[in-house]
Amino acid sequence: MKALLVTLGSHGDIHPFVDIARALAACNVETLLATNPYYERQIAAAGVPFAAFTEFLDLKEIIESDDVMHPTRGPLTVLRRLTLPHVADFVRRLRELIREFRPDVLVYHPIVLGAPWAAQLEGGVPTVSISPSPLLWANPHDALVLLPFRSHAPHPYVVRFDRWMSRTVLRFALDPGLNRVRRQLGLAPAKHQLAAASCNADMNLGIWSPVLRPPLEGDPPNSFVTGFTWHDRDHTQETPDHELSAFLDAGPPPILFALGSTGVHAAGDFFAGAVDAALALKARALLVVGRGQKPPANLPADGSITSVAYAPFSAVFPRASVVVHHGGAGTMAQGLRAGRPTLITPMAHDQFDNAARAKRLGVSDTLRFVKATPERLRGTLDAILRDPSMAERAAGIAPRIAKEDGAAECARRIAGLVAPATRS
Repeated sequence: MKALLVTLGSHGDIHPFVDIARALAACNVETLLATNPYYERQIAAAGVPFAAFTEFLDLKEIIESDDVMHPTRGPLTVLRRLTLPHVADFVRRLRELIREFRPDVLVYHPIVLGAPWAAQLEGGVPTVSISPSPLLWANPHDALVLLPFRSHAPHPYVVRFDRWMSRTVLRFALDPGLNRVRRQLGLAPAKHQLAAASCNADMNLGIWSPVLRPPLEGDPPNSFVTGFTWHDRDHTQETPDHELSAFLDAGPPPILFALGSTGVHAAGDFFAGAVDAALALKARALLVVGRGQKPPANLPADGSITSVAYAPFSAVFPRASVVVHHGGAGTMAQGLRAGRPTLITPMAHDQFDNAARAKRLGVSDTLRFVKATPERLRGTLDAILRDPSMAERAAGIAPRIAKEDGAAECARRIAGLVAPATRS
């Protein structure tokens, strides 16, 4: 059996596919992971066969040159500037890979618009969509937070209005361009194609914890919530483990500030403000500032606050007193597994919804990134540090989260989908 996997985006979009590819290989499935060559060395280091899906695109340059992390314009920027113009190339390249690799199943991230079309055009290869966050399923029965200014517990009428509005905007923003490509390929026009990519595959897998969001009435057909995936190593840029351990062992647990692999390139003066907040609290701090980003100039000389370019969150989050992060799906998963209270500073995309879910669990507070001044960071962190109940709830949830192996569950489901066909 062979599985072709394809994804695009940040580390948070690549890591789950690396994890799933490794789990499939453990089930004796031959895999090939196609994505941006920017990640080739990292994927090869994980022992996963790689294929170039696009030209080399530097993640840092993309984020710094486009409005990717704007709280309201970010999603449409990604879809209209970075995805829609390349859909025809996506389909062409995927058809080439299908012909060369001859997979029994195509496993794709919904951001790869056109992936199901390639499978259809190449003889109806079975498809599996991998959705990293509940927002992609947009279930009307779910407490979705689609806008930055919404409550963490929105009224169902608000959810339905926001969902209708977002579907309408996406339809008019994307469908005309996508249907031009479909007509060129000999396919009939369609509506709501981002939703279709997330929900209309032969199998639709949601790779989040049922603790965060269980299966619900109204979920896509043949869908499963698998639990979180856990791969988070990038040996091409992370700080050596012994250096991290030396700092973590040198004093009390630090406050940890991280903005994932995308937010760090749109951080502005966030990390300088984090230093000010930690100093005001007389707390140690570890800053994960991103590849090629300069440490803040106000780091104290006593070594109580330090910065690194990249660190595996699975190694450092459990050693923190509080974790401050942007609310990306993979980062949030590591935060929940670590069992430490969190402060989420959502910037864009699904991060407002993820922050709301963590807050509803009682393990996190939310401070929008645009409002995260040093004073507000200090005040919110002080309240978290003084609230033992949040730490207790976080510690109580962590063992349930840690038992999950979403990659293994994905592999089992994918193999179960395809095995009957391959035997016949």
